[in-house]
Amino acid sequence: MAGRRVMSVMDKLRQIPLGYGLWLPAGVVIIDQVTKWAATRAFDKTMSVCATEPQINVTREISPIVDLSLLCNEGVSWGLLQGDSPLKRWGLLLFAIIMVGVLLSALASARDAFSRLSLSLVIGGAVGNAIDRALFGAVTDFVNASDIGFNYVFNVADSAITVGIIGLLLALVRDWLAERKAKS
Repeated sequence: MAGRRVMSVMDKLRQIPLGYGLWLPAGVVIIDQVTKWAATRAFDKTMSVCATEPQINVTREISPIVDLSLLCNEGVSWGLLQGDSPLKRWGLLLFAIIMVGVLLSALASARDAFSRLSLSLVIGGAVGNAIDRALFGAVTDFVNASDIGFNYVFNVADSAITVGIIGLLLALVRDWLAERKAKS
């Protein structure tokens, strides 16, 4: 029975188009990690700043709309679940790993390119932030749009997750409307 279940999971993974299951999420991860590196270097810090200075919070104005900041987010997106503890760090990392598995399964079942694109963005963002959490204990955030009233500092991975979730919600509404139209 266990051999059959493993085979079923492997068969499902083989159904995922390589571009959506590997290349697009990998591209998000690479862009995320390179921009985090650039942000830390802009403040003469190393990528491991969240491990060595977890309370860092510095900002450099770069435009009237967006500033470059450097802070370590020990919680989840948009500053939720703040505070540091090893249990929370590893719990959030385990949750991210499980969610990537669930999202890969959903990706294998996705029927259209828009849903696949949306899922791929969420997967790439989850992996990008999970890398930081695993290596440094917190996620490096650096995009600060507080000058225009958006009071959260975020990164490329957060943006990919947000855009992907919005895409999934739009696909859900689209499918609901199509189903409703077909019934009438």
